[in-house]
Amino acid sequence: MLNLDILKMIYFAFVHSHLVYGIEIYANTYNKNINKLVILNNKILRILQNVSRDTHIVELYTKFNTLPIPALHNCQILKN
Repeated sequence: MLNLDILKMIYFAFVHSHLVYGIEIYANTYNKNINKLVILNNKILRILQNVSRDTHIVELYTKFNTLPIPALHNCQILKN
């Protein structure tokens, strides 16, 4: 019912801000340790975009102009 801009604001306010906070520390581990978080983030993006489970994750992240958690971790490390 909400347009895409409002959904993006909701995602960045309630999800993305929590993902970025401290990502340099908690994502500095094996991928298997953050896999549940990656899967949950993908599910949230699919729900907000109202797409099916077989939608490729590249499309999900491109539409919201964000990065998957491992790439977001690398980006935050390079910024600091």
